[in-house]
Amino acid sequence: MLHQDGSQCRLELAGRLCGPWVDETKNVWRSQPCSGKEIEVDTRQVTGVDTAGRELLAAMHHAGARLIAKGVWMTALIEEITGEQPFNGTKRQRRRKNPSQDENSRIRRESK
Repeated sequence: MLHQDGSQCRLELAGRLCGPWVDETKNVWRSQPCSGKEIEVDTRQVTGVDTAGRELLAAMHHAGARLIAKGVWMTALIEEITGEQPFNGTKRQRRRKNPSQDENSRIRRESK
């Protein structure tokens, strides 16, 4: 599904990104409505990706598209493609160190 909003174009993918669906997705991505716009590719509903689908996602990323993922498998695939954790549609929370380790290290520093 294609959504347009001003300078942004959002592709929502669902099901398997394989076979003829790879070419269909590529055609939409390269279509006139998306030309010159910021692209977001929402893969949260994708259940499978073949080699051609993975190559298309990599090409989209290299062209500047923002890939959105959810779930262990799809998140791992997008991380592999982009080299970074994908956006999942919500704000990221920073991981905190174990609070007891932080307190202990402060105590050790303060006592020296």
